[in-house]
Amino acid sequence: MRSDYGLYGVALICFILAAVFAGSLVPGYPFPEAPGATATAVFLLIGVIAAAVGYSARPKAVIPATESTLPPPLTPTIEEPTPIAEEPTTPPLPPPTTPLEEVSASLEPEPPQPIEPSEPSPVVTPVEEPAPIETVAEEKPKTTRRRRKKAVA
Repeated sequence: MRSDYGLYGVALICFILAAVFAGSLVPGYPFPEAPGATATAVFLLIGVIAAAVGYSARPKAVIPATESTLPPPLTPTIEEPTPIAEEPTTPPLPPPTTPLEEVSASLEPEPPQPIEPSEPSPVVTPVEEPAPIETVAEEKPKTTRRRRKKAVA
């Protein structure tokens, strides 16, 4: 059993006893002189102290350690090659011919025509003429206006 539960129990019992002694007080008597007033104050004080110590002794919430997001390191595995049993292979049979293929196969293909290299044509790039330069008339600088200072009265 955790120790904070025990201390909470002691605090609860002290509060109940303080309530019993407070209920036995007679109305009309001054509080310090009334019988049981001291017991009420003592049990209240012990109850508050037990509750505070129980609260401070409770176990703290454990934050789980976050695992790193890195994947586990890869270990190289060496696989031994398994011997492959050679099976006698037969050459693949050609697919059966269709009537269209028989007709196209009966025609003699034309021999390819030799391609003669042609003379490279010279590349002509158009030359751009420079744009005429426009002359800009010089402008007179603008005069700056100055503000007058207000007269101090």
